[in-house]
Amino acid sequence: MKTISTLAFLCLVGCSTIAAAQEATTYTAKLTSSKKSVAVGRGTFDLYVSDSKSVPATELSIKASLSMPSMMSMAVDPPSVKETKKPGHYSITTNLPMAGEYEMHVTITAKSGATIEMTYTVTTGTQADTPKHDKGAVHDMSGMHMKGSLGDWSMSREGSGTSWQPDSSPMYMKMLPDAGRYQMAFMGDLQAGYINAGGKRGDKQGYANSMAMWMAQRDTGGGTLGLHLMLSADPITNGKRGVPNLFQTGETLNGKPLVDRQHPHDLMSEMAVSFSKPINAHDRAFIYGGPIGEPALGNVMFMHRASGMEIPEAPISHHWFDSTHISFGVVTLGATLDNKWKVEGSAFNGHEPDENRFDIDPIKLNSASGRLSYNPTDNWSLSASYGYLKSPESLEPGLDQHRLTASVSNNSVSANGDNLASTLLFGRLVIPGKKDSNAILFESTLSHRNDSLFARFERVDKDELVGVPAGSYSVDKILFGDVHNLSVKDGFEYGVGAYVGFYSFPKSLDPFYGSHPTTIGIFLRIRPSKM
Repeated sequence: MKTISTLAFLCLVGCSTIAAAQEATTYTAKLTSSKKSVAVGRGTFDLYVSDSKSVPATELSIKASLSMPSMMSMAVDPPSVKETKKPGHYSITTNLPMAGEYEMHVTITAKSGATIEMTYTVTTGTQADTPKHDKGAVHDMSGMHMKGSLGDWSMSREGSGTSWQPDSSPMYMKMLPDAGRYQMAFMGDLQAGYINAGGKRGDKQGYANSMAMWMAQRDTGGGTLGLHLMLSADPITNGKRGVPNLFQTGETLNGKPLVDRQHPHDLMSEMAVSFSKPINAHDRAFIYGGPIGEPALGNVMFMHRASGMEIPEAPISHHWFDSTHISFGVVTLGATLDNKWKVEGSAFNGHEPDENRFDIDPIKLNSASGRLSYNPTDNWSLSASYGYLKSPESLEPGLDQHRLTASVSNNSVSANGDNLASTLLFGRLVIPGKKDSNAILFESTLSHRNDSLFARFERVDKDELVGVPAGSYSVDKILFGDVHNLSVKDGFEYGVGAYVGFYSFPKSLDPFYGSHPTTIGIFLRIRPSKM
């Protein structure tokens, strides 16, 4: 028998009792709050478990989960459970992000393997210092995450396009008021500063890189419908020439190659729709597509990766991994298996965006890709992909490209709250009539209190360098830096950062780049606060 108890604002306490068939023992579990009233925010509950003779039950395995029935598409951080020194008492620590009614599900497993499940209804009151919200106001969603658009996991798993990263990755997002049946959220990043690329060829320039992303989501038709819009002010703030980036190659300006510069992103960077629906209890199918989107090729785009989002510079290996993140024409079909595996294939436009960053390029589906992803645990994400790109480079029309990528990402959260996110990438470009070229990248970001320390190493084969003797050159780059959060206000973080970059390359390039070029940059960073 199971009795649901309600722990309400006045802290009414009930008991759940159930017979464990395998043990001929009846357990009683009593849940109480450590405070006189159940308040919004972090709190602790005491779960007291005893047998039919009122003897405290010890050495039990207890797990707890928390949900909010009124917002089923939101994921709430799971409570932590710890056995206390007092026999029969187990401490459950959780975070109640907003006022309302929650369901706490408790599973108790005895030594014999017998399992007891109970559900408690927990209704919060309002803390004295917590402002009341009018209808339509934005509530503090700290600790809550929008459900993923492609499956029953937190949005923190989903990177750019349909790519995955570890479930435990930090999520920087601001929830917006609902629009009818749609839940709304905003993500984005602004990094504005000054860079001295260094050496004989490096320019000096102020810059402002930005991405602003809006997401809308609703349950319909037995599945989840997602709308995705992403804009960038790069063509306005950085102009047609983009930002200095030593040894960067790819894309053009006035019909000629951009030289040692990162091109600006298009004003319209994503305009796509997704729909996912369960196939059975463990598997789902999904479709993603639109006039502007990202195909199933490569890893999470560098500005969206937890391991690299703090780094202002684009990788010089960008075109080996994720250069197709803005494709004018994308359709992706896929399936997720057991919430761990994802297999998907895309038809997309393999041409790189043209020099007009304010328009929408002609929509085509002339290229194809496939990707396999695997998240074995909350802290790991692996992927491998292959893509056929039809005539991607405007300066080499008719020259097709084959791209292979592989990635391993890890995210770990320590007991003191520190977060370490790391990514290892490998990419190979196979172009008929040319020597195959490879790139590897390893980057990490350690978030400790108010600081985010980051580092990135790259080794890439460059055969498109302009103004040097023709050939393929192996270039290494290592970059270090830090961002310090100054304040958090109204759901946004404000930080300042600095970084330095060093290079290693063949001596034959010294006359052109200098023997030891060093890149130095400072910047201001604004983004939504961590959820």
